[in-house]
Amino acid sequence: MSPRTELIIKNNELDNTEDEKINIESKQYNDLLKIYEIAMHQVADTLNSIKERLNNMYGYTIIEKIDSRVKSKKSIMNKIKKKGIAPTYKSLVDNVDDIAGIRIVCPLKDDIFFIKQIIQNMPTLNVIEEKDYIYNPKKSGYSAYHLIVETPVTINDETVIIKVEIQIRTVAMDFWSEMEHEIRYKTDNKLSKLDSNKLTWYAKALEKLQSKIIKMYRKHENNSMLNY
Repeated sequence: MSPRTELIIKNNELDNTEDEKINIESKQYNDLLKIYEIAMHQVADTLNSIKERLNNMYGYTIIEKIDSRVKSKKSIMNKIKKKGIAPTYKSLVDNVDDIAGIRIVCPLKDDIFFIKQIIQNMPTLNVIEEKDYIYNPKKSGYSAYHLIVETPVTINDETVIIKVEIQIRTVAMDFWSEMEHEIRYKTDNKLSKLDSNKLTWYAKALEKLQSKIIKMYRKHENNSMLNY
């Protein structure tokens, strides 16, 4: 058992049930999710503080918004099935990294990597995994930058280390992702191959549009500096 799992289980009075099958209606399960919720709010509060400082410092909105959520019980169980892991508390904590999630939305693609560097240098967070879907988008067209971070949470005078997923997207990427999710998962009709291909094409078109806008922005930014 990893140290993270051991401490989480200990603080949730699950010391003898780490290999017990998850009961989503149990107090143990709800207590476990509360710890993830605490970790999520800690990280979100820190990021919101950084958002205000950055926006004031640079005079334009580097971070548009920050959203956060803890996965629903249904989503967690679906993730366990999708990953093909044992439905136990130990397996859940060790193998599901996005129980707590935060989404950062910014205007420009360049801002994503600036924000990423800030997160990497934050002393309260330990980045343990990164996934670059900006330069390596998913086959569906999905694009974003993902980081899995560990953050310490103090519970009953003991420190537990909790994983939180941070996704960084542009406004255009966020729009595409939200609509793709609505179309693909929340409509009654199964998405046809043609429509699936269209979504991928639209994602590429949005990427080209973003690049053109960034190029225009940089051009005018440089001109402003020359005229200063």
